[in-house]
Amino acid sequence: MFSGIVEEFGTITKIEKERENVHFTLTCSFADELKVDQSLSHNGVCLTVVEVNKAEKTYRVTAIKETLDKSNLGLLE
Repeated sequence: MFSGIVEEFGTITKIEKERENVHFTLTCSFADELKVDQSLSHNGVCLTVVEVNKAEKTYRVTAIKETLDKSNLGLLE
């Protein structure tokens, strides 16, 4: 369960489906400070950063099928 402090709301810039998984690319002001393998809360669901693009201030996370089935992340557009 996420118990940290909300610093900012990110904006989804891309959603890519890969079989049963979904990759979300997001932008936020501190994206260039993130590191791969860090965990961040997204709609109350902790997801691991899998890629960071410091130049574009974006990062990417992946939600697997079980996460999509048990949360509202699969409804995001």
